[in-house]
Amino acid sequence: MSALELRMPDLADVTHRMVQVHEHGDALALHVAEAGAGVPVLLLHGSPQHWWEYRRVIPELAADHRVIAADLRGAGWSDAPDHGYDEAQQTADVLALLDALGIERVHLVVHDYSAFLGWRLAFDHPDRLASLTALGSPHPWSGITPRMALQLWRAWFQQVIISPFGPRLIAGGRQRLVRYMIEGYAPGLGGCDVDDLECFLAPLRDPVRARALARTYRSLVLPGMMTMAALGRGRRLTVPTRILLGARDPIMRAARTDDVGDRADDLVAIWVKDAAHYIASERPDAVVAAVRELTR
Repeated sequence: MSALELRMPDLADVTHRMVQVHEHGDALALHVAEAGAGVPVLLLHGSPQHWWEYRRVIPELAADHRVIAADLRGAGWSDAPDHGYDEAQQTADVLALLDALGIERVHLVVHDYSAFLGWRLAFDHPDRLASLTALGSPHPWSGITPRMALQLWRAWFQQVIISPFGPRLIAGGRQRLVRYMIEGYAPGLGGCDVDDLECFLAPLRDPVRARALARTYRSLVLPGMMTMAALGRGRRLTVPTRILLGARDPIMRAARTDDVGDRADDLVAIWVKDAAHYIASERPDAVVAAVRELTR
C-alpha cells in the first residue's frame, strides 16, 4: 500500500497538497498540510511521526499565522525514494520546499530528528529563518553530559532500526518497535490516543517507508548525534531561538541548558512541565506560546 492510498487524518480547515521540489535534477513530491494566513510558520516532525504530530498546534497557530506542516522525505505522504536521507540532502529538501512555496523567510519549528535540519539551517542559511523553535533538542554546544550518557540506553531501538532486520520490525506484525517509540518512551504522556497511534503506524506498514525510516536513522540521526557539537564550534547563532525541553524527558532532562555566552544573539531554553519527548502533543500550548513570542 502506497502512502497516497492511506486515509488522510482529518483536521478542520486544513488543506493538503503535494509540492514538487527539485534538487540536483531529482524531483521529489513533499506532502504539506496548510491552514491559516499571515506570517509563515513551517512545522517539521520527528520520528516515527509525520505532520499529524502537530494536530494540536495547527488550529491555534492558524488563527493568526500561515501554518505549513510538511512530511519530510520518506515520511507520511511524501515520496520515499531509496536515497537522500542524509542531513545535507534533507536540508536541501527544506530549502527547496520554501522556494517552491514562495517563502523567503520562515519561522521554523522542529522536533526530534528534524532538529538536525533546523540547526543546520540556522547556522548555514540564517537568511531563510526568521526564528527557530527546537523541541526536544539541546543547543549544539551542550554536548553529551555524563548524566545524559547514563540515559542513552533508552535509545536502544536506534540500533535495532538500522540493523538488517530493522525495516521488517518497523513494518510487520504488531509493529511493537514503533509502538514502543511512541508509547513506551514516556508512559502516561505522549498525548497520543488509539486513533493517533494508528495514524503514525499505518504509513510505516509500507515496506518502502519502513526502509526510509531506517535510512534516516542510518544516514542522519546517528551521524548527527556524533557531529552536532562540531556544527556550532567557533560559530555564532544569529537566528532568534527557543529550545523547549520536556521536564520529564529522561534523556533531555540531563542536558546542559546553561548560558551560551556570546555564542548566540537570542537563545532561551525553556523547561516544559508535564511533557517528555512529544511536546507538541503533550503541551501544544507551550509550543504555540514560544512561536507567538518569536513572531509578534
